[in-house]
Amino acid sequence: MERQTYGWTCSACATDWLLRATGLDPYSSREKVVGELGYPDCIDQYSGLKNTQCIVRVLESFGVEARQEWVSWDRALQLAVSTAYVLNSTTYYHFVGGRGVSGEQLWVANSAESYRGIYSTINRAQFDSMPPWQMVWLVR
Repeated sequence: MERQTYGWTCSACATDWLLRATGLDPYSSREKVVGELGYPDCIDQYSGLKNTQCIVRVLESFGVEARQEWVSWDRALQLAVSTAYVLNSTTYYHFVGGRGVSGEQLWVANSAESYRGIYSTINRAQFDSMPPWQMVWLVR
C-alpha cells in the first residue's frame, strides 16, 4: 500500500484500499474517501477518524453489509480468513486494511509500515500488546 501523506488519514487509506481491493469502488481515492466518511464530522486533521460506524456507513453505501466488532485474537483470525476488513486498536492509534492471514498472522495493508513495529503482518504478541482491537468487516 502507498504510504499515507498525513498522519490523520490512516482510516481513509485503509477504507480506500478495501474499496479498491474488493472491487466495490475501483476508482476510489483517499481524498474521495475522506469526503465519503464525512469531513469534518467523522474525520478531521485533529482527531483522525472519530467513529468506526462512519466506515460501516461508507461500505454499506456500496450495497454490501458491513459490521463493526471488538475482536479477540481468535475472532480476528476467524474473520480474516473469510473476508476483507479494516483493523484498528485504540492503543495502536492506526488503521490498516485486511488482506487475510499469513500463517498464524494477520496480513494487512499498512499505509504507515514500521509504525509501532508493524509492517505487513500482525502477530499474536503484537496484537496482545495493544488492546483493544476492532474490525470493520464485510459480511459474506
